[in-house]
Amino acid sequence: MPKIVGTRERVHQPFYDSLIRTDGHVDLRTNPGANQLSSRVQLFLRSGAELSISNLTTGGTFPSDQTFITLAVRVWTYFRFNPEAPYAVPPGGPMQSVGSVPGVFPDRVMRVHKLYHQSQNQLFWQFQAGDKPQLTTYTAYTPFAGGLDGFFSDSRLPRANNGVPTSSALMRLARPILIPPRQGFQCIATLSAMGQAAGASIQEQLLGQIDGSVGPLAAITPTPTAFPGGNLSVNGTDDIEKDIKYLIDGIHSRDVL
Repeated sequence: MPKIVGTRERVHQPFYDSLIRTDGHVDLRTNPGANQLSSRVQLFLRSGAELSISNLTTGGTFPSDQTFITLAVRVWTYFRFNPEAPYAVPPGGPMQSVGSVPGVFPDRVMRVHKLYHQSQNQLFWQFQAGDKPQLTTYTAYTPFAGGLDGFFSDSRLPRANNGVPTSSALMRLARPILIPPRQGFQCIATLSAMGQAAGASIQEQLLGQIDGSVGPLAAITPTPTAFPGGNLSVNGTDDIEKDIKYLIDGIHSRDVL
């Protein structure tokens, strides 16, 4: 399709990429798929990802002569335990929901709370344009300025936001960050644990840190159980939905077709 020479349109369009997006029912330590999580992850470099993962179609750059003026950055965090996930309990027995197993529900709710806290102080973000760092922050410094709001009478399913869910909480940049035509950009996410104790690392919690127990029921064993290995964690499949995204918000300039 031909373009109108010398004419460009400017639209307000955010672009995002995901650090992790999973329902927690698959062991990410052995089946990472698109959620390959390490202590250092480069975002905005993948191409052709699903819209739920990223809306940037070309990895690392905007196509053609497109430009972007970054006016704000946001970090989205979402964690929720899915009590309806099915398991055979005991192994080979009838299927039942994981939330009905004694002790599991309060354990997973505690882990959801922990993930919200750990994502605030253990995730660091460095936005780069043209191989130069432009903005380095941690999650609490870059609120999402949106999300769930209101009163929920059922406290078993906690919900929280990265910051207050209102536009006034948006962290606007003091000076816009320009991404010129054909210039590469990315965001480097660094996961830095608070310490060496079991359960202190957000990376281990996002992946579902392995515990010291063995057998097919390890995935739904509640924390209060005394594990032989001493770790108070589950076995990778914790059935906690986890979604963390980095988003750049601003003005997208492109050719008029």
